[in-house]
Amino acid sequence: MPGRVPSDAAQDLFAIISKALSGAALEDYGITASREQGDQILRELLSLCLFWTWAALDVGLSDKDRDRVWAVLMERVQTAWREEFGLAPEDFGGYLDEFAKRRRLYESLTREGGTPTTLAAEAAGFMETESAIEPGDRPKMLALLVDLVPADEVGTAVEELEIVG
Repeated sequence: MPGRVPSDAAQDLFAIISKALSGAALEDYGITASREQGDQILRELLSLCLFWTWAALDVGLSDKDRDRVWAVLMERVQTAWREEFGLAPEDFGGYLDEFAKRRRLYESLTREGGTPTTLAAEAAGFMETESAIEPGDRPKMLALLVDLVPADEVGTAVEELEIVG
């Protein structure tokens, strides 16, 4: 993605993330969930995707360019929240608080050498604790998260990114 303005870069990154989110067919992994559980799973999957995107932007771009791309990306996520993800618009503010906590936790884990699989295991454990998944579904959720969270793809995209304008 060389030579991209922040809005185009954010859209490119959102396309990678949304591909992961649209692939979240729980039944393909043997997971049965209510609508509420499905919404919580989607939020956790989004948090992992956004964390790895933030981490890639933080390492790969200047603070100024990172912040510009991140701001546009989060605007795009807010638009998609209701329109594409089918989540209640009034829940977005609460989600941002939730994501800030997850980001701090995930940053701590990565500083200790945590990998995408480590973070996926943490997220699966959290979903089990919060009853978003059944206790026996934790390994299935871990497989789903490892398969769908595009940490490497986002990292490569940002590595190749040059912000202009």
